[in-house]
Parts: sequence; C-alpha cells; structure tokens
Amino acid sequence: MAKNKSKSINTAPKEVKKTIAIKKETSMVSKVEVKNPRDSERISQIVGAIFIFLGVLLVAFGVYSFIKYSATPQLNDSLVSPSVSEMAAVTKESAITVGGNASGYDTVYVYVNGEKIKDVKVGAKGEFKTDITLEQEGEYDITVAGIKGFPKRYLSAQSLVEKITIDKTAPLLTQTTYAKEVGTQTFTVSGVVEKDAQVIIKRGTDYYSATCDADGKFKIVSIALDSGLNVFNVVVKDTAGNESVMDSEIKVTYSPDSSVNGDAVTDNSLPVAAGEFSRMTDFLLGNNLVMIFGILALISGITTTSVLYVKSRRE
Repeated sequence: MAKNKSKSINTAPKEVKKTIAIKKETSMVSKVEVKNPRDSERISQIVGAIFIFLGVLLVAFGVYSFIKYSATPQLNDSLVSPSVSEMAAVTKESAITVGGNASGYDTVYVYVNGEKIKDVKVGAKGEFKTDITLEQEGEYDITVAGIKGFPKRYLSAQSLVEKITIDKTAPLLTQTTYAKEVGTQTFTVSGVVEKDAQVIIKRGTDYYSATCDADGKFKIVSIALDSGLNVFNVVVKDTAGNESVMDSEIKVTYSPDSSVNGDAVTDNSLPVAAGEFSRMTDFLLGNNLVMIFGILALISGITTTSVLYVKSRRE
C-alpha cells in the first residue's frame, strides 16, 4: 500500500505575504538613521551669504580705491620735492632723458614749461628715469613732482627748474678778417660766429682752434705758413653739437719779400689794409716800436750835443 507523501503547501493568502514583506522592509528602514536635510541647507546658506557680503565689500572698496587713486592728487606743499639730475644746457637731440631721485614717492610727474606730459614709476632705490621728446627748437623748462599715498594721493610741489635749449641749426661764420698776402711765417684770423662756438682752422694734420666770446667774436693767432699759397679749411661747431664746414676756404700767400705782418690783424673791425699805407701800418705794428724810439733818442742826443758844442766854441 503506497504511502502518501505529505507536501508543504503555502496556502497563505497573497495579502498576508505582502504584509510580511512590508514589515521586513519597515524593520530595515527603522535601523537606518535618516537625517533632516534642513540643517545642512541652512549652514550652506549662511556661508554663502557671508561670502556674498564679503565680495560686495571688496568690490565696493575696489571701486572706492580706483576713484580715489584715479582722482587728481591733492597738493601738499609740506612734501619735499624730487630732484632732477643735471642735464646738458644745450643739445641738438630731440630725445631728452629726464632722471633723478624721488625717494619716498611711488610715481613722478614730468612737466615741460609747466604742463604735465608724462608720469613714471619710481624704482626701489628711489630713482626714476624716462625719455621725453622735444621736437621744436627753443628753450624749455623741465620740472618734476612726486606722488604718493593710497587710496588718497598727495602731490608735492614741482622741483627746481632745469633749463634746456634745443638747437638744431648749424652755426655760420659771418665775418672773417685776415691778410691774404704776408711777409711773416705766421698770420692771425679773427671773425664772428655765435656765442661760445668753436672755430677750427686746419690744413692737413695741423689745426688751430679758438672759442668765441659772449658776442661771438674769436681770434686765432700764430697760424704757421709755408712759402707760397697756403689753403686752410674752416670748421665751426656750436655748443649743441651742430657742425658746419665753410664753403669758402682761407687762402694766404706767404711771400718773404712782402712787408705785411700777418699777425697784425687782431681787431674784427679793422679792414685788411693795402698799398703803401698798409706797409707803414704793418711796420709800426710789427714789434719795431722800441727800435724806432731808440733811433729817435739817439738822433735827439746827437743833435743836442752838437748844438751845445757849437755854442761853447762861439763863447
């Protein structure tokens, strides 16, 4: 007789199974701690608000600083003015270097004839240097002033004036005086150019020079001559560095038979003498006055002695 096997058949209704599953899930969820998200959001909002506030403050300070820094500096006469290094008084160059010392300042304003044309940063050691351009000829006044402070800026008084003259015109020899034919081994040239100009007379490797006085007058003495015709070139330089070579050469003939003393022409206003009158003038000015006076004294002595002798014989 066959035995019947007992089978375990889950006959529980579906609703019961579903309830059991929910209970298991609920029991697992209850073991996990669920935090409230409102606390972290509140902290993030506070931190964000702080950063936004700080950002607004920084932007406002930046705008304020920019406005103050960009505004015209306030003049403060109590500040010590920067100094400008000595510059050439006269130059032919258009590019001029302006430099000096501005210790205690961060910026220097450069002025030309009282008008600001440039600003330059001051170095770590208080030095400053910049180039400016002065195209037109003429005299200019160069000054500087120092600026410092943040955000409010303060400006010092302008420095002492440095004068500079731009001269691009080459000098011209407007007048020369010399004897064209002489009987001496040297001669003198005098003339007029411009104030403080240098006049150079040269022939080959030999050259002679002189500097004009305040009126532009010059005189070069004892220029050596060879027998016959001597030709010299003339070069004129002014204090600005301009140079010109004269188109007209100086031509002097040395003739031993001539009685003209080439070194006798020393005055710019004296014309070059000629004829018999020039011979007499050259003779008188040729360092022969002592001999003339000696001869006259001898003649006078002989005459006086002769007169006295004749009178004594008559008596």
